[in-house]
Amino acid sequence: MIDNAHGLFVSIHQLSRFADMLEALRLDADERNDYRQFAHLSQGYLARIRELNADIREYLRLHPESEAIGRGNGATATTP
Repeated sequence: MIDNAHGLFVSIHQLSRFADMLEALRLDADERNDYRQFAHLSQGYLARIRELNADIREYLRLHPESEAIGRGNGATATTP
């Protein structure tokens, strides 16, 4: 659960890192032409990506004013 704008930024960063790690696993599987390990390892990454995505969406649903943060309009969030 995300409680504040800082938590939102952290979750977005984590989401990006998990997506990067998943892509690295996929590229490795492509290179080796062996997807057995990818199928097994990707399950954990995909589950965490789904959780983060749901948490981010829920936070934005409850705090629609936070949507402006990521739109590149110069808006910033402060944390206590």
